[in-house]
Amino acid sequence: MNRLMWRLSGFVEILRVHNLFVSVMAFFLGFATAYTFVGSGKSLNYPSTLIPLVTVILVAAGGYVINDYYDAEIDSVNKPARPIPSGRVSRGEALALSIASILVGVATSLFVGPATFTYAAFNALLVVAYSKRLKKEGLVGNLVVSIVSANSIVFGGLSLSEIYGNIALATYSLIPATYAFTFTLMREVIKGVEDVVGDSRMGVKTLAVTRGVKYASKVSLVLMVFIIMFSPYPYLSGMYGFPYLTLVVVTDALLIYSIVKLVKANSDVDVVRVSSSLRSYTKVAMFTGILAFLVDLLMRM
Repeated sequence: MNRLMWRLSGFVEILRVHNLFVSVMAFFLGFATAYTFVGSGKSLNYPSTLIPLVTVILVAAGGYVINDYYDAEIDSVNKPARPIPSGRVSRGEALALSIASILVGVATSLFVGPATFTYAAFNALLVVAYSKRLKKEGLVGNLVVSIVSANSIVFGGLSLSEIYGNIALATYSLIPATYAFTFTLMREVIKGVEDVVGDSRMGVKTLAVTRGVKYASKVSLVLMVFIIMFSPYPYLSGMYGFPYLTLVVVTDALLIYSIVKLVKANSDVDVVRVSSSLRSYTKVAMFTGILAFLVDLLMRM
């Protein structure tokens, strides 16, 4: 029984259930954006609106698993307690689970429409390409995973737009998608600093490896400043209200704290240590940032 639970814990961890919750939030953010600004008052066919949610969950889950599959050697250095290096999940099991999850996820999007299916298939290909090859290409890989993250928001808006028969409605999701893209890019750069030792051994060309941890930390600082400066725009544009502004202040406060910590880090060792400690803060900050958009929209639906 203990071994069974040990194995099950590996599958739960490799699926990154907590991250799937963020993907679900991102989907509903795009969905709520299209509905609030255009579709409010129109009837919804709930089975058809829940199908793209299944797509998001399955493709995201498959992406997390395939990422661990290709990262098994790197994780044996950086994170030996991860499911595959620890032996809780075999590489074969991970590959089979990821393929099944991605294929079923993309297939479900066919029930919504051709645009939604095409977008889902494109995103799935990006996920696999990132895990297999692009992740080792440093900034290019960071940009791809940031696009994939933002795509969950756009996908939510696109799927509802196709249900309504007007794909142009998906453009309303671009503001929160831009926010998510920048946030994810910043977190990817910080992650590269934290994992610089293992990445260097495995030939992963992150900014921290190719340009140094201090350079990479400065890039993350610039992105944090951009996020803080961008955060008032949705409110000032009139598209989002006071609920958004209230919650986004929490996000900005966490980012300011992170900036102060990074600025105070002098040596390379300090930069790596601080970056490692900031991953949890930036994750919470990203969560509250998405929540700021979502709560504001839900209060108007």
